[in-house]
Amino acid sequence: MPGDFGIDRVATARLVGRRPEPTDGAALARWYTDPAIDEAAWPEHLRTTEDARTHAEAAIAHWERWGFGRWTVFADGTPVGQVGLSHTSVDGRPEVEVGWFIDPAVWGRGYATEMAHEALRVAFDVLELDSVVAFTTPANTASLAVIAKLDMTYEREIIHAGLPHLLYRVTR
Repeated sequence: MPGDFGIDRVATARLVGRRPEPTDGAALARWYTDPAIDEAAWPEHLRTTEDARTHAEAAIAHWERWGFGRWTVFADGTPVGQVGLSHTSVDGRPEVEVGWFIDPAVWGRGYATEMAHEALRVAFDVLELDSVVAFTTPANTASLAVIAKLDMTYEREIIHAGLPHLLYRVTR
């Protein structure tokens, strides 16, 4: 049963996050298919327009089911990414993941780190979770940098989406 946590909209010093809406799918598809994304970090065959549409629908459904999820993130009124929390499974065990996907046009501005810190605040202070995970491919140096800034601890290598990923965790 979803909770009413009052987290449909959050803000940081530079960013606003709100629950995803169906109209967000177009921006997400543009970001997913951007050729700036390193093939080694996230293979092109796993980030198609259809994958983006499915992801957008899943993000909305997650909010409807659980009362929290990934926000569509805006900087100065422009959508710049999707960051937040979602249920996932690691080796068959349920977990809550902090995840981010930022428009390649605005990489390097610290948006993923800024909003991921807000997501962890919500995870621990509002949802009262004990731990949160994050994982990424070994080649995704930008995500590994965000994970380091979140003070997450390396646990082990896992397989996700058929690819090796590195699993990290942070506790309350």
